[in-house]
Amino acid sequence: MHDWGKRLQHALLKRRISKLYALAAEIGVNESAMSRWKKSDAISVHNAIQLCAALDISLDWLLMGRGSIDAHKDKEREPERGPVDSFLISLPDEDLARLVTALERLVEAASSYRPTARD
Repeated sequence: MHDWGKRLQHALLKRRISKLYALAAEIGVNESAMSRWKKSDAISVHNAIQLCAALDISLDWLLMGRGSIDAHKDKEREPERGPVDSFLISLPDEDLARLVTALERLVEAASSYRPTARD
């Protein structure tokens, strides 16, 4: 599967989810967002994490196509946690949400950046 929308569709089939409204409500989005995601439309980091948690699937598999759908369950393959991982895990949910928002804004700004002759 070459794009994440196809992997999402696969996950929905594997988890036997045919009605998107309950899943959308669980994640806190509307059903049209779920339909767009199935077509590989953009998804925020926060929503991708929520979606993977709700479907019990690997975030790395969904977004990057690496590993397997259940790779997150394989404790033997889990990498050693570094200081950044430990820091992120220790953050309260509201601080983590603010950090995710800031990172999304940074990525958005970087993707729209166009160098000038002065740069």
